[in-house]
Amino acid sequence: MGKKKEVVGNGSAGNIVTGKVDVDEIPDRTQWGNKYEFILACISMSVGLGNVWRFPYLAYAYGGGAFLFPYLIILFVCGKPMYFMECAFGQYHQEGPVTIWKRVAPIGKGIGYAQLVIQAMTSMYYVTIMAWAMFYFWTTLFAACLGDPVPWAGQFCDSEWAHKPSCISVHIPSNEIEQGYPLLIFTNETLDATPKVTSAQQYYDRVILMKFDKGGDTKYDLSSMGRINWLLMLNFLLSWVIMFFTLVKGIASAGKAVYITSTLPFIVLFILLGRGASLPNAVEGIKYFLVPQFDKLLNVQTWRNAAEQMFYSLSCGFGSLVMLGSYNKRKHNCYSDAMIVSVADTATSLIAGISVFSILGFMAGQLDVGVETVAQSGPGLVFVTFPEALNQMPYPHLWALIFFVMLYTLGLGSQIATLETVLTIIYDQWPMLRKKKPLVCGIACVTCFFIGIPFMMQGGIDIFDIFDSYAGGFSVLFPAVVECVIIGWVYGVTRFVNDTNNMLNMKVSVYWRSTWGLLSPLSLILILILTFAAYTPLNHGGLLPEFADGLGWGIAMVSIIQLPIWAGIAIYQAKGSTFKEKLHESCWPAEIMVPVPVGFVEGPSDVVLEELHHVAEDDALGRKSVAVSVQSEDFDVENGSAEQHSSGSGINNEAFDQKDEELR
Repeated sequence: MGKKKEVVGNGSAGNIVTGKVDVDEIPDRTQWGNKYEFILACISMSVGLGNVWRFPYLAYAYGGGAFLFPYLIILFVCGKPMYFMECAFGQYHQEGPVTIWKRVAPIGKGIGYAQLVIQAMTSMYYVTIMAWAMFYFWTTLFAACLGDPVPWAGQFCDSEWAHKPSCISVHIPSNEIEQGYPLLIFTNETLDATPKVTSAQQYYDRVILMKFDKGGDTKYDLSSMGRINWLLMLNFLLSWVIMFFTLVKGIASAGKAVYITSTLPFIVLFILLGRGASLPNAVEGIKYFLVPQFDKLLNVQTWRNAAEQMFYSLSCGFGSLVMLGSYNKRKHNCYSDAMIVSVADTATSLIAGISVFSILGFMAGQLDVGVETVAQSGPGLVFVTFPEALNQMPYPHLWALIFFVMLYTLGLGSQIATLETVLTIIYDQWPMLRKKKPLVCGIACVTCFFIGIPFMMQGGIDIFDIFDSYAGGFSVLFPAVVECVIIGWVYGVTRFVNDTNNMLNMKVSVYWRSTWGLLSPLSLILILILTFAAYTPLNHGGLLPEFADGLGWGIAMVSIIQLPIWAGIAIYQAKGSTFKEKLHESCWPAEIMVPVPVGFVEGPSDVVLEELHHVAEDDALGRKSVAVSVQSEDFDVENGSAEQHSSGSGINNEAFDQKDEELR
């Protein structure tokens, strides 16, 4: 057993509070090294592949501007409010996504477990994108060393991997790059019934994914998975090794890594934006992205996917923001950080979107087709469009290497936050495992690696699509809705606003009150209802078998079912003789924060009072006992005092009564 130390302190009225804390058995909870590491970690997590990889292909699939319009509306009604709410939520309570609900409403504990499952499933397929980027990096590096053109350039159409009847090249000769003259690379004689596919698209499909055999036209899919792509598997394995060594150092090490992962992408994106916008016919692609097609705004799936992308991009509803905020000091100004990150995230999505669609406009002009048909919509869009742009630049190998390093760091930054959320939930549930971090990280990485092996098969892209649509997209709506409802309507928006005001020493505006308490939960509930009302099975235009949708629902239900299961457990464990009484009790905090004025501690300085818990006596109304977490840092309590009962069994004080009255 560890050493017990007694903590003695004075309340604001001179009253005495004592207690014992085991300071040896429970490792300290890590915090950020400085205030900049938190905001950079948030930028690295939120400004990630969701902006550069996912946002453009969804915008392309749902009509460009028709997708952008609902995305911006949902961003201001739900995205920004939830971002600030989750950061402040985690920072105030200093707990991870699961244990935090004991201080809010135990009935919501399933939210944390649902987020745990979603993050774990997202981790399994997210590293696949990083493996694609690494594969591109190595092939580009080898081509540069051998003096060959970039591997997806026009000469790929002459390789044994290409399907030569359909392969075409899109290229501006080097002597015309500066002049910007358009050049069609095929004539009427080359047009036949075979659909044309650019060399960059074929390289992605046939080399990176190996969806086809060499030179063949038979496609592997969910019904016929084929064999493992061993070169891609090696990149997948190396990515997990990198993840392990990053995670084993913990959140403090991750804070150092984000100095690179959060800054490099902006530099490269601005360069690509400049190059893409300067290409011939780029303006047509940009117009397609910015000008909405109003008929597509009536499609419920457009709004649903816009909401999912908002969550995916900002990382709202995943538990990551609660986790990152919990590592802050309680007086940290997370409000300004939330505003900076949400603006940076939106700006990055717009920059990436304009960059991609300017290149699509160029490709459409070269092939003399419409922007909406020039490329295949899907996860591989940025792996086709950006390489095409890089191929039009001087020194394409250099720019390609920089781009794929950027893409990899984007994925690394987001993946660090994703897995740290999973590990934080584990450490908060079983604090002693913090001493066995290498073992825990190793088990997590090895498990995710083996589960991710099917993504490395020739038909693995179909499984990837299902995971992306259900594990990382659709299923996140459910815990997000419940989270908004419990914080805004059960815990109470007034109490949450008071917590935030006291913590940040600021007055929360009407915008935040109205969105937290009304607009955000109602908007998400409406989107969820309309999604079911206009539900269409996932089949990607008939490219997926019928059982794909059932598989997707099975994956989604693993996380969704956590909500009723843990709510049922909380109700069952609550005190009361009837269901109504138990339900009522499960909506009350099992642990109430009792702020204590600065200067409270007179005991040993190395004891953290956040670990000091007292148990309150049952009150006259028959309330259940609640654990009271005594907080010592940076709080002001009006007329607050802390008086210990002579029996030593609990505390009864004005601060407790004030908090208890707010709950009632």
